[in-house]
Amino acid sequence: MSTASAWQPAAGHVVPGDVSLLRRVGVQTQRMATDCRNVPHYCLKYCVAVLAMFGLLQVWQAGGDGPIPAFHGLRPAAKLDPFRTSHPQCVFSQTTAQARWQGLTPALAILSEVNPEVAAWVRQTHQDGKLHFSRRAKGGANPFGQLAKYDAIRGELTVTSGLFAENDGTIAAVLCHEYRHSRQRIPKTMVYALSFLWRAGGDSAIIENDALLYEQEANLAIFGQYQER
Repeated sequence: MSTASAWQPAAGHVVPGDVSLLRRVGVQTQRMATDCRNVPHYCLKYCVAVLAMFGLLQVWQAGGDGPIPAFHGLRPAAKLDPFRTSHPQCVFSQTTAQARWQGLTPALAILSEVNPEVAAWVRQTHQDGKLHFSRRAKGGANPFGQLAKYDAIRGELTVTSGLFAENDGTIAAVLCHEYRHSRQRIPKTMVYALSFLWRAGGDSAIIENDALLYEQEANLAIFGQYQER
């Protein structure tokens, strides 16, 4: 004689709730598989877009940065000493911005002789309220080691207190370096921004090479007629 007992599903049988769960898992798995198959397609589209933009910027940049003023050698007859450090007191933090602006006077006098356009640019930047003095420059790979920095987006020039520890000729050459940055056009800046995609920290040579060469020309013009004492 058998006794009544609760019905039990046969082994391997799936109840309706499990069917719904399995269906959802299957749908999600299918979606993931589709997304995985599309990854190469997305990457290809991304690379093509970046390369196309890079190519257009290179074509736009082919026109260069326009005419750049040349240098004239600093004549001994000008009676300006590029080896003199005229205002070393400006390195101290308590020095006012006005005192530091006056501290640039000897360097601007040198620039008026070797490259008047750069001297006029520095004076105009100060007149426009876009020349700032700071203990250090913001941003850059080594902000503590920078003597000056031009912000292409804001059109602002920052001169750090460490610059005043240099001689007047070096100060003038550094200002020429930053002037050259100010003449770089938007395509070069955008190419530099794109370089962060393939190099950590970006490829600074894109924007620095022009400025370094111009600074070297400034050094030759300023110190070339003199013998170091």
